[in-house]
Amino acid sequence: MKTILLDIDETLYPKGTGPFAQVNRRIDSYVMTLCRVDLDNARRLRKNYIENYGSTLQGLMHHYGIDPGHYLKDVHDVPVEELLHRDRRLRETLNVLACRLVAFTNGSLEYARRILKVLDIDDVVYDLFTIEYMDFIPKPLPWAYHKVVQQYGGCSQDYLSVDDSLANARTAHSVGMAAVLIGMSDPEDVLLSLPNIYEMSSLVSSVF
Repeated sequence: MKTILLDIDETLYPKGTGPFAQVNRRIDSYVMTLCRVDLDNARRLRKNYIENYGSTLQGLMHHYGIDPGHYLKDVHDVPVEELLHRDRRLRETLNVLACRLVAFTNGSLEYARRILKVLDIDDVVYDLFTIEYMDFIPKPLPWAYHKVVQQYGGCSQDYLSVDDSLANARTAHSVGMAAVLIGMSDPEDVLLSLPNIYEMSSLVSSVF
C-alpha cells in the first residue's frame, strides 16, 4: 500500500495560523529556565542544538539529561482548540487520496492527536508516527524516515512525504521517498511543491 506521510504543524494548516508559534515560544522559555540564560542566549543555544543534534530536545537530553516526556508535555501545553477549527476542505482533500495517511511529526503524540481532532481529520488519518516513535531522534535526521518505513512496511519508494520544511523534504528525497513541499518552492528546483495542502489531490496520481 502506498503511504503518505503528513507533517502536521504549518502543513495541515497555514503558516502562522496555528499553535506552532506558541510551542516555539514555550521551547524558548523552557531553555531559559533550565539553562538560566536570557532569550537571546536561549535562541543561540537552540540554534546550536538543532544544527548539531537535530532538535532542541536532543541537545537538552545530551547536555542536561532531561526527561523528554516532561519537556514534551511542557512545550506542547498550548490552546490548540482555540487556535484551530474544523476544516471541511482539508477533510475532503484527504478523503479522496487513495493512500494510507500517517501523521509524521516531531511533535508529541498527545499534541498531534489534539490537532487532528480539532481539524476533524482524526478518523481519516490511519496512524500517528510522532517523536516518541522516532526514539526522540527528529526529522530531518534520516533515522525517522528509515524507522517509519520499518513500521509500515514496503520500501521508501512506496512513500510520499508532505512537509512545509525544506530540510525535511530533502531528507525524504535522499532516502528514496517522493517529497512535496507545502507553502514554498525548492530553491534547487528538485522537489515538487504546492502552495497549500488543498492541492494534494491533483498531485498524488502523478507521484504514485
